[in-house]
Amino acid sequence: MKVNNILIVSCGKGDKKTLLSESVEKLTGSVELHEIKSNTKSICAVYNDFIDRNADCEDDTAIVFVHDDVYINCKDLHSKIEEGFKTYDVLGVAGTLNAQIKEPCLWHIMGNKQDHRGAAAHPINKELGSLEPYYITSFGPMPSRALLIDGVFMAVKPSVLKKTRFDETNPARFHYYDLDFSLECNKNQFKIGVWDIPIIHMSPGLSNPDEEWKKGQDWFMNKWG
Repeated sequence: MKVNNILIVSCGKGDKKTLLSESVEKLTGSVELHEIKSNTKSICAVYNDFIDRNADCEDDTAIVFVHDDVYINCKDLHSKIEEGFKTYDVLGVAGTLNAQIKEPCLWHIMGNKQDHRGAAAHPINKELGSLEPYYITSFGPMPSRALLIDGVFMAVKPSVLKKTRFDETNPARFHYYDLDFSLECNKNQFKIGVWDIPIIHMSPGLSNPDEEWKKGQDWFMNKWG
């Protein structure tokens, strides 16, 4: 599949210029960034709205769902996604090959360590807002097939989104959308893979689960457990 266009969508609570927008400015080729700022909707609602508004996009388009505190650390995103789409329908940068659906519902806990795949970088001086120097966390080998991928970065073929959506019954506005979407894609017989797409993520991930996260976990377990 030739990738001539990339549509990137992200949402955040703030209204300032994002790290993501800074990185997109340096990408080559046809790239459109759609940022929903000062967002109050769930990420599932935002993503589904974007899917609906771009339902007629060409097959040579990649739809990328990504966090706004991510820096895409390469210029040739087109070629990386295009190469990955030769094998997979959905691409992530981190995930697990297999998983046992159990609590706590985190992909790196539900999947055994030997099944972890991918990598992501994190800045050492994130409190200063500095990207460099950074360290790279290697979760496991890649490229690789995956069952679950992290929602920090997901590149998806348009054909997938004609059959698979984000589940808006999810009560956790910013959690579980990625794990649920992964399982829905697998159920619909789409192939998910972890690919070598370098990113720098300002956030280390979930640290203090709140009540909303716990409600999302109950929802996820009732659906897939």
